[in-house]
Amino acid sequence: MKKVIASIFLLFSLSFCIFSQENLSIDLNDEIYKVLEIAQERGLCSHFSGARPYSLRRIKLAINQIMENSDSLKPEELKIIENFTALHALPEKNKFSLERVYWANNQDTWRCSFNYTFGLEASGSGCIYTDSDFNQAGFDFIPFWDFYGDASKFVSYRLHAFFDISSMELYEPEGDDYFIGYAWYDTGVEEYCGGYTDVEPRRRTVKKFLNTSYLPFAYNKQWDGQFYLFSDMSANGTGSWATEPGISGGIKGEIRSSIFDGKITLGAARMEREWAAMDEGSSLVLNAKARPFFSVDTTVELFSFLKYSSLTGVLEYPNQDYMNSNSYAEFKAGIDDSYFFQNAFSLNMLELDWKYFHFDFGSSSVWPKRFEIGYMFPLFLLVEYQNHIGDSDNLAVFADFKLRKPGLGSIWASIYLDEINGLNNNPLTSTRAMFAGQLGAKFVIPWLNFSKVSMRYTKVEPYCYTHHSINYSSAYSHYISESYTNNGECLGYYLPPNSDEFLVRFDTKPKAGIATNVQYQFIRHGADYGSQQVPGSSLYSEMNIYNRDDLRKYFLHDGAYNWMHILSAQASVESRKTRIPFKVTANAGFVFSYYTVIDSDVYNDKDSNGVSAADENTSFHFIDSAEYPVMCGAVLGLGIKLFGF
Repeated sequence: MKKVIASIFLLFSLSFCIFSQENLSIDLNDEIYKVLEIAQERGLCSHFSGARPYSLRRIKLAINQIMENSDSLKPEELKIIENFTALHALPEKNKFSLERVYWANNQDTWRCSFNYTFGLEASGSGCIYTDSDFNQAGFDFIPFWDFYGDASKFVSYRLHAFFDISSMELYEPEGDDYFIGYAWYDTGVEEYCGGYTDVEPRRRTVKKFLNTSYLPFAYNKQWDGQFYLFSDMSANGTGSWATEPGISGGIKGEIRSSIFDGKITLGAARMEREWAAMDEGSSLVLNAKARPFFSVDTTVELFSFLKYSSLTGVLEYPNQDYMNSNSYAEFKAGIDDSYFFQNAFSLNMLELDWKYFHFDFGSSSVWPKRFEIGYMFPLFLLVEYQNHIGDSDNLAVFADFKLRKPGLGSIWASIYLDEINGLNNNPLTSTRAMFAGQLGAKFVIPWLNFSKVSMRYTKVEPYCYTHHSINYSSAYSHYISESYTNNGECLGYYLPPNSDEFLVRFDTKPKAGIATNVQYQFIRHGADYGSQQVPGSSLYSEMNIYNRDDLRKYFLHDGAYNWMHILSAQASVESRKTRIPFKVTANAGFVFSYYTVIDSDVYNDKDSNGVSAADENTSFHFIDSAEYPVMCGAVLGLGIKLFGF
């Protein structure tokens, strides 16, 4: 009977194959990605490129492969697959209303269509802590409009526009502002970065803020650019964070083409992406939590075992004046982040895939915007290319290794190498060894619907994802920041530098339209504020020629560290068959956070180069103070999304 159902399903899939926007990407938040990931682990379909999101055409190819193995699916799993396919089937005839417009010319020779939908999304979260100073709440209310369709059988387009009415409180901890490095452009610096005099350069600092409305590292800002406060709806009232109620918005979109059943795609888009991820949200290179940016990208699956992906785009400035408004005060008055963050970004990746083994490697570059066609050329190794044009860009290399056992699961190791200054450096203690590493494993649970257990350990070294400050670059005559960031958030892993994390997560889909997960995180992070702040613990940190060769790192032993235990659960219910299609999400979490410090005499014992006397043998101890407090609290969040009504 399952074979008959699968045959009918395949015919139905092919029947709307030509007539839907198959070239468009499916949003990374769609539950279909978890389904495909588990299906791949179970050996039900082939392994696709590690450059996500995928086009609808490519996902449908995977679904067809899964349905060919329908005897291995439970009835509820079949229903989950069928629901996704039915969702992306277009109406049989043109439709015009205030809520939904669909028009298509229904011609095979020149396919042309237009869709319009309107929806609403609302989410909020709040917390209760043992110390009421940390009690906060925040919300986002987002009306959105989608315009999408086909310009031909091979080219599709989408425009997603939204407003965001939001308020998201921030708490500023007690303690000194965070020292991020010395100004290269200030007192004591020779004209062309030639070294320092005996005068210590000017120290730069940024403020520290906490968003306790959500669990640590859980909130993803939706709005882009500036935020307009309701208390002052004028040019003077624009802000860089929703510290009080106001409104902003944003636009995302894409134009994409694909041929050969989606094995070759070419597009231009501003959207969320995830590349080189061995598990959901695990990428060290381009993570799903990174802010969207515009880029031109291409993916080519030359053979079933060989894939290549490349992109080049323009990064967006962080607009975080609330935390660094005084950082450049002596350089030039009246300027903001946009003056110093003017970067482009290139990334390429080669993948080798076999049944039991996966290997990928690639390189990335953050480079000040200029017409540098070498970085735009997809076949160059970017790190090697820099040798031809001068050392003025932020280059990195990465690799992932994975062993699989279909039906059981997989284990993997990932490395992101930002910088290591020579082979004679000790990567465990030399601060110029800037890298991130990850070990992980995941296992399918065959007796539950599309379920898995995954675990991973991730370590992000100090100054990783940052860069030394650049002055008089090949593109600009003034100071430029080349950190591995976009719109103030890391492009790579979501943890800040000088952190580690142990994560265990359980995912399952009890029924079609229902998804649940439970996870535990144990995170440690060097303090980025206060009297025992640890160098290289912030994305704003910069390594300087003043003392960079002398700095050493001793995780947990060289200052204050924040230890966090986070337990959370989430459930979502989605229905597209009701009059107003909806999705409701609820999450709850518990966090226990505390600090350890070293002896203050040892921390403050620094030589003339600013190097602390602390080492790997320095003991640390628990502390509970106004500066480094114990935090214990519960967080509750709720969200609802209404689709295309």
